[in-house]
Amino acid sequence: MIIRLLNIQFARLKSQKLFYFYFVLMAAIIISNALSCTGSPAENGMEYYAGGRFPTMCLQSFIDIIGTLFLSFIVAVFICGERASGMFKQPLLNGVSKKQLLLAKTISIFIIALICFLFVIIFSIGTGFLFWGNHVFDYTGEYLLQVVLLIFPQMTMVLFLVLLSLYMSNISGMMCASLIILLVNNLFSQFFGRYILFIDFMYYLYAFSGYNGVVLKGWMIVWGVILNIVTGVVLFYGMKRRMDNMVM
Repeated sequence: MIIRLLNIQFARLKSQKLFYFYFVLMAAIIISNALSCTGSPAENGMEYYAGGRFPTMCLQSFIDIIGTLFLSFIVAVFICGERASGMFKQPLLNGVSKKQLLLAKTISIFIIALICFLFVIIFSIGTGFLFWGNHVFDYTGEYLLQVVLLIFPQMTMVLFLVLLSLYMSNISGMMCASLIILLVNNLFSQFFGRYILFIDFMYYLYAFSGYNGVVLKGWMIVWGVILNIVTGVVLFYGMKRRMDNMVM
């Protein structure tokens, strides 16, 4: 049943061509980043990212707002849009429960988030290789650690956006709420990071990617992973409670 529901979700996504827009946009941003790093990098402060740290720069561009906002839009289309149009009720007529439908949507969003993440990784490394050759692999260990650690806040972010969407009645409301939350959290992460790192899972989107020169310490890694796991469990429980109490 879940496999059939997943196929339906991806069929709808494919018909809307959203993936193509994302791929074109991220490819353009990554290429633009590479050109910025090669065009007088010492003058524009980009020399740090030229070569081995170029993939990290692309990860930071993805994490900053673009990737998360795109993911928010996918969640809005998958959940808010279908609730507004009444399509959320159709599978219920065929013996599928609300929880099964939400589970299938959440799994499909997890897969989409992974695909978007992998695209940035692969395309940034490929672009970096074209511009700097083997130097793009100079900090492979550091980059791989960032990739592994970022999986945790990315998964937590999916659960957060799904829960948020269950309280929004339309796509525009979901997008406005997501944008405001992301901008406010970005501001707090930059200026009050030392305080919110103990309670805010989103902070680790920036910390684990080395955003703004954040230096990771061993205890921060451990705490960040634990915080994201605990937050994920709480969000999942919140989704379950919301589904039990809401009327589609």
